[in-house]
Formats: sequence, C-alpha cells, structure tokens
Amino acid sequence: MKTVKTTAVVPAPGPVSGPPSDDWRVESVPTPRISARQAIGVFDSGSGGMVAAAFLARILADNRQAASVVFFGDTANLPYGTKEQEVVAGLSDSIIERLSPLCPVIGIACNTASAAWAHFGRAGKSGENVRVFSVVRTAAEQAYQRARIGLDPDMKRRRKTIGVLGTQLTASIQSHAEQIVELHREALSGAIGHQLPLVPYTFGSNGILPQLPPELIDYTRTPHMAVIREDENSPGGTTRAGIRHWEPPAHLPHDVEIVARDAQQLVAAVDVIHILDGEGRVKPEYRDRLKDYLRESSRELLSRKVTALILGCTHFEYFEQDFARLMPTLAARNGIVSPSGALACTLLDAFDDYLRGHPVRPVAAQHANYFGFSGNRPPPEGFKALGMERLTLYDRL
Repeated sequence: MKTVKTTAVVPAPGPVSGPPSDDWRVESVPTPRISARQAIGVFDSGSGGMVAAAFLARILADNRQAASVVFFGDTANLPYGTKEQEVVAGLSDSIIERLSPLCPVIGIACNTASAAWAHFGRAGKSGENVRVFSVVRTAAEQAYQRARIGLDPDMKRRRKTIGVLGTQLTASIQSHAEQIVELHREALSGAIGHQLPLVPYTFGSNGILPQLPPELIDYTRTPHMAVIREDENSPGGTTRAGIRHWEPPAHLPHDVEIVARDAQQLVAAVDVIHILDGEGRVKPEYRDRLKDYLRESSRELLSRKVTALILGCTHFEYFEQDFARLMPTLAARNGIVSPSGALACTLLDAFDDYLRGHPVRPVAAQHANYFGFSGNRPPPEGFKALGMERLTLYDRL
C-alpha cells in the first residue's frame, strides 16, 4: 500500500467557491490514482490555470459528479511567452499525450499555449481518443454569442464590437480576434450556404485594398469576408471583419470589431500569491493601486461601444467584480466573459458527452482533484486561494 502524506492547510474561501470545511486537507501522492479515464484534464504554462481547474472542481462537487480533475502546470518551461510558437505547440502536444490516458477531455487554460496549439499543435486534433478545448476559442465563442448587435447609422451596417484585455503577447498575437473572425465567418457562411472566402485587406492610398491576387477572386462582385487589422503604438490593436457584396439576414451582423488592449499594469499584478489575502480576496492596496487604471481601461472600451469583454488572462478574473462595477451595462447583460468559468463549463459538457457515449464505464464513488507541476510548485497560499475542499498534489503523470 502506498504511503499518503497529509498536510493540514488553513481553511480559506477562494474566489470560485464558498468557504471550505474546517477539516480541509492536502494530500501528496506519487501519481494520480485514477482508472477508466474518469478525469477531466486542465493544463497551463504556470499556475494561472488552477483557477479554471478550481471552477471545474467546484461545479463537479455542486453537481455531485464523481469525476476527478487533473491539473498540470508546466512551470519547468516558464515562460511560454518568450518562446517560438512551434516550441510552445510541441510542449502542449507532449502534455496532452501524457494526460490523455487519464482524461478523455482536456482544456488548455493558457492563452499563449492555446494560440500556439491552434496553429501548430497536432495532439488531440482528430478528436478520436481525446477532445481538446482551448480557453481562447471558448472565450471567443461566448463573447461572440453575448455581444449585442449595434447599428452604424452612417454605413447602414450591423456590427458586434468585442473588447479583449490580455497580456502583452496575447494582445500582439491577436489570438482572440482570429477566433472571433472565424466564428463570424462560420455564422455568415451557414446563412449563405457555402464557405465564404476570407480575404485580408490593408490600408492604401485609395482606401483599403485586398491583399490576394485579383485573379483568385472578383472582389467587385463576389461575396467574401474582408479582414483588416489596425495596429497601435503599444501591443494591441483593432481587427475588423465584414461581409462584402451580400446582405445577411437581420439576426446576423455585417461586421465584427475586436478591440484588443495590452493590460500591462494588470499583468504586473497577476501573481495571486501576492495580490490575494488569506481569504482569497484581492488586497485593498492592490485594488487602490489599480483603481485608476481599471477605470481608464473601462472608459476607453466603453467609448469604443464594446458590448462584450474578454478578460484574456486567467488572473484578470480576480478583478471581474471591479470591471462589473465600472461597466454595469455589460455586467447586467452577462457581457463580461470569464475564460476560466467558460472553459470549465465547456469541459463539463464535453465530459458528459463522453460518459453518454461510454455508458459501460464505471464511475468511481471516490474522487480527488489532482494538481502537479513539472518544476516549482506555488507556495501554500496559492492553493489556499483556490478555496477547494480537497486537494491532492502528485509528483508525476
């Protein structure tokens, strides 16, 4: 029988659950004790994805579902943001392959890894043995669904405008914009009955000009999706995509506009170990320090008429209530998208689909939530802030 080491942890309510019970404890085991693929996997380049894993564990507990969560933080290879996308995709593939024997459903909680895997990853792309979901795609889907359609009275065109606050790399890559543009193309292609061409445009002396050779498409008559990106002085920019030479049905917009902003001052405060108190709340000094910045960011996004906002870093969600106070109309319309919550719900739905397709598999009466890291683990405060009732640390997959 394996020896289980048990360490007492001071109970503390986290940002994604109610107060844990007084006898809440952390266990340490060599490997996750899971059989029959009864777990949902989540991974990140560091510890930020623990927020999504904690959301998921809380939902499973509330629904009394006997399934485990396995989180893996690739802290030995930090930071992902300074690496080539092909390298990050390779790291993501390796993690997916290691998680898939335990987990039929896996979520990529890292924005950078999500973008790199979407472009260059291979593991899980077929969907045969494991289904992989990225936090970027999931957040983009929710934002596109929730954004309201506004009318541009001058151009007589309907538009959805979506804001994204992210890290410097996320803002530079524009990965959310790429996914939202593709979602818009899918919606309009479904309505017109065929796949619309996606054509990049750029600014020229006579307005915006298509960048594909004219012999490929008759730009003056053929319906197509025009995409243009306007960069700015700092990382970030505005991406616009709209239909040309076709009038979509009234329930669909002509255009989408994605306003991405580099929330660098928030990036400086994303370490939950420092910004959270013992009860999992943002410390008043950090809230005061960032108050003006949050207000200015919200004001600019509102001036751009955004009707949905993606908090494009898992740690930014600790400031979700602040954004809700500053953007009450968006909050009332459920327009502030929590990537961790969105990913958790998507993973749970996919796991339910898996169980329906494999009804003969046993469901364990006992379950645990496993957290492991390739390098350094967060200090105890990082786990306390999650506010989960049970936590098991493992050494290796």
